[in-house]
Amino acid sequence: MNGVPFSIADYIATFPPGSAERKAREAHEAPRFTQEQILRGRAIWATFPLANRRRP
Repeated sequence: MNGVPFSIADYIATFPPGSAERKAREAHEAPRFTQEQILRGRAIWATFPLANRRRP
């Protein structure tokens, strides 16, 4: 979407085999958000115009 043609070689260089498992493990081991962080994120998200727009 940035005007550059898609390249499998670039994709493999960016996301080598095994990276999905590594990222899943990192996400599982990451600390959870606190209630305060969750509420702050919701408050920030509510300020975006798209969050307030009703869906057709």
